[in-house]
Parts: sequence; structure tokens; C-alpha cells
Amino acid sequence: MLGKIKQDLQQNLFKTRLTELINMDHPLVKLAHEISWDKIEAEFEGLFSKEGRPSIAVRKIAGMLLLKEMF
Repeated sequence: MLGKIKQDLQQNLFKTRLTELINMDHPLVKLAHEISWDKIEAEFEGLFSKEGRPSIAVRKIAGMLLLKEMF
């Protein structure tokens, strides 16, 4: 089943946002904004079942494979 990470629009008082910890000018952060994640997800959506356990997000898997190839 195609899973998605739910957006938490309410900021937790005791947790620091990731955007405050990382350098937003880093080349990998800029690359992540250039990739059309919606198109990648649409391409792979047909390969997932509608039933069963939710899968790992396509963006996470594609991002990990991209990092593996780069480094």
C-alpha cells in the first residue's frame, strides 16, 4: 500500500524543526527542491498495492537511492 508521511502542521513545543538544524544553502537541500517528487511518486504509484501494510514513502526510497549513487 502506498504510504505517505502525514504533515504535522502543529509544531511541538519540545522538538526543534529540521529546517532550523540544517544548512538550507547546502547543495543537497537545493537539489531536493529541484526534483519533481510528485512526478516520481506518480510513476511508482502503480507498483504499490492498495491493500496491506503502508509502504515506505517513495520520496524516502528515491532519495536514499540517489544518495547511494552520489556517494
